[in-house]
Amino acid sequence: MESISKQIKDFENISDNLKEKGIFKSQKLFKCILGLNDLETEIFAYLLNHENVSTRELTQFFEMDRSSIQRGLQTISDMHLINRQSMSLKKYSELKKLEKSKKRGYLYVYNAQSVDKIQNQFRELLKKWYKSMLSYVEDLDSLIECYEYGGELCS
Repeated sequence: MESISKQIKDFENISDNLKEKGIFKSQKLFKCILGLNDLETEIFAYLLNHENVSTRELTQFFEMDRSSIQRGLQTISDMHLINRQSMSLKKYSELKKLEKSKKRGYLYVYNAQSVDKIQNQFRELLKKWYKSMLSYVEDLDSLIECYEYGGELCS
C-alpha cells in the first residue's frame, strides 16, 4: 500500500498521469472504500449498468458457477448496495425480450441502488474512516513505544 503522503502528492498533481494510473476508476473505489473483492466489484459494476439482472445472466456473463455469483451478490446485498426482488418468468422474459417460454414461476432479479444513495453511503463511510484515523493521529503519542539504543524499551 502506498503511503498517504505519496497518495496526497499524486492528488495534488492532478493531470493526465492520474487518469493513466487509474486512480479514479470505480473498481478501485469499490475495493478501497467498500472492501469488495474482484468478483464482487465486477458484479456491482455490472449491476450499476444493467437493470433486472438474474443470477443466470451473471453466471453467463462472468462464465462462473452459480454459487460464486450468489456469494458475491449476498456480500453486496448485505452492504445495502443492491436490491433483490422476485419477478415472474413471464415478466422477466418480456423485459429482457426473450423468446416466449411456457415455463411458469418466479426468479430473483437484482438492481443497484441509485447512484445518489451509493454516493451518500460512500460519504458516510469516508467520514467514519476519517474520524477513526484522526483519533489515531490525536493519540499518536500514546501509540509510539519508546526504544533506547540497543532495542530496549524505555521505562
